[in-house]
Amino acid sequence: MSNPYDNPPAEQPGQNPYGQGDPYAGQYPPAGGAQYGQPVPYGQPYGAVPPAHPQGTLILIFGIIRIFSGIFAPIAWYLGSKAKKEIAASGMQYSNQQNINIGRTLGKVFTIIYIAVILLTIVFSIIIVLAGLSQSTG
Repeated sequence: MSNPYDNPPAEQPGQNPYGQGDPYAGQYPPAGGAQYGQPVPYGQPYGAVPPAHPQGTLILIFGIIRIFSGIFAPIAWYLGSKAKKEIAASGMQYSNQQNINIGRTLGKVFTIIYIAVILLTIVFSIIIVLAGLSQSTG
């Protein structure tokens, strides 16, 4: 019995002896990172870089400067929540989504801290006033 691999069929010019050709030809970029024959520069990402959200940096700045003024914390929280809703509705990816998340989180945390400080100040003020009234009458 003869083995079909012993004598492969004679190859005709321009014809693949083992089948019709590569079914995936032209669907993928060439190997080695080159796309359409052009090499990709070292350190450059593949594809387009997503755009930056217009308010991403502002939200992060408001989240950071809340240290100096408490009014910026709720603004950062509000703008960050609004930006996250816009991103979810549009389905786009932005390059500065991390800035939005950080600014929103800082705004949320410090808004809650400022509300707690204001409430504690009111409670202690009431206690001091009541203590002063009880001493003056007693």
